[in-house]
Amino acid sequence: MKGKVISIRLNYEKLTDKKAEEILSKLPSRRKSEYIRNAIVAYNDSERLIELMKQALMEVLDARETIQAGKESKIDGGFDDYLKSL
Repeated sequence: MKGKVISIRLNYEKLTDKKAEEILSKLPSRRKSEYIRNAIVAYNDSERLIELMKQALMEVLDARETIQAGKESKIDGGFDDYLKSL
């Protein structure tokens, strides 16, 4: 089975592209593809983790609001608003 070939073009005027080239240039040529594949998978996993954390925080905040219904909170609601905005 033939693998798919993907190419990237780096713009050395962009800091992120320059940093990517720095990292890739330190790797042996045969390891670059593996490194890029692993980075893509790790990025995807971290995005899912962030979404799960947001959901968990929202559930905690909702539960807290339910418990404190009718009571005046001593904690400034600004934190709640900030976390809900995430």
